[in-house]
Amino acid sequence: MEEIHIPADNIRIISTSSKGDQSKWCVGDKWVKQNTRGYEGQAEVLASLVLACSTLQEKDYVNYYPCKIILPNGEISMGCYSQDFRGKLQEVTLERLFEANFTTTDHVLNDKSLSTQEKFEQIMQQVQDFTGLNVREDIAQLVAFDALILNEDRHTNNILFLYNPVTKVWRLAPIFDNGLSLLSDEKDYPLGKPLSILKRKVKAKPFNSSFTKQLALYTGSAFIYKAKLLETLKINSIDFGRAQQVLLSQLNDPIFKHLFIEGSESN
Repeated sequence: MEEIHIPADNIRIISTSSKGDQSKWCVGDKWVKQNTRGYEGQAEVLASLVLACSTLQEKDYVNYYPCKIILPNGEISMGCYSQDFRGKLQEVTLERLFEANFTTTDHVLNDKSLSTQEKFEQIMQQVQDFTGLNVREDIAQLVAFDALILNEDRHTNNILFLYNPVTKVWRLAPIFDNGLSLLSDEKDYPLGKPLSILKRKVKAKPFNSSFTKQLALYTGSAFIYKAKLLETLKINSIDFGRAQQVLLSQLNDPIFKHLFIEGSESN
C-alpha cells in the first residue's frame, strides 16, 4: 500500500458531505482523502473497481487507490487517493450551476407534488438549458450505479460539470466521490449487525430517498460485466472487508439484473 506523506505546509481542505466533514489534501497531482467515519477509502476504491468492470471508459470515472496517510505530526491514518482530473478546466457542481443562473434545485427536488421522473426531467432540462448538454442517460446511469453500491451522498454538490473558459464548452465530469457507500459509515451502520437490516436504513439522493425509484430512472443498456467483476474480486489483493460483503449481497439482488451485461450474471 502506498504511503503518502502530507507536507507540513500543505493546507488541509475540509470537504463537507451530508454526513459531516472529511479531511483531504492536494499533494502534487494527487487528491488524498482521510477516513473519517469508517472505511470510506475501501468503499471508494471498490466502487471504482466496479466501474473498471463496466462499459464506461476510463475518462468517465475516477480511479481511487488505497493509501496510508502520514500526517506532519507523525500521526498515521488510512484513506485513499486519486489523480486530479480537472486540469485547467473550471469545476461547477450541479447546485452551483443553478445558483449561477439565479435559481436552486430546491424548488424542484422538494416539491412533493412531483414524481421522481418529473423531478429528474425538470432538473435535466434546466441543465440542458444552462449548458447545452443532454446528460439524462449519464445521470440516470449514475444513480443506478449509486443504487447498486448504496451511495447515500450523491447530493447536488456531488454531481460535477467541467467548463473550458477558452472554448466555452461544458462537459460532465467523471464519476467521483463514492466513499459514503457500501455501508462505510460504521457510526450509522455498526459492524456486526445483519446487512439486510442495515441496507434498509440507507437513503438515496438527490431525486428520491428510495434507491429503487431512482434505479427506475435508468432504462439504458446493461453496463456492468458481473462475471469480470467477480473474477477481479477473487484475484485482487486488497482486503475490502465488509465493503465487499455488501457489494456481493447487492450483486445477488435480482432488482439489479438489468444492469448486468447478458451472459455475465450467470457466473
